[in-house]
Amino acid sequence: MPYLTTGLSDNALIGGVRQSSTLSVNISNDDTSTVAIQVEGFFQSGTTKVKYVEEFFTLTAGTVVLKNYFIPFNAFEFIFFVSSQAVKVSVWSKDDTGNLTSIHVEVAEASV
Repeated sequence: MPYLTTGLSDNALIGGVRQSSTLSVNISNDDTSTVAIQVEGFFQSGTTKVKYVEEFFTLTAGTVVLKNYFIPFNAFEFIFFVSSQAVKVSVWSKDDTGNLTSIHVEVAEASV
């Protein structure tokens, strides 16, 4: 099963304010059949990654879902396990008012 990762993203406080409060994830199924998707979210505590999101769902052919996750941490990472190469994942970070932030989150395919 292919998986995609944001890698570890920095979200430190700047002037006492968190850069991003929400991670918006757009997942589209461009396949001709239903796919399975697992989302895992982690925050970093010292040198340890701590899982705080674990979600499993299916997505029918040709559909799109938007998920929002709170990210009140100095560093975070999300991993997306998908059952098809035809699944597309886009990720944006937003501030408290819903504006896109300067944190640029890229989703890259990870090698097993």
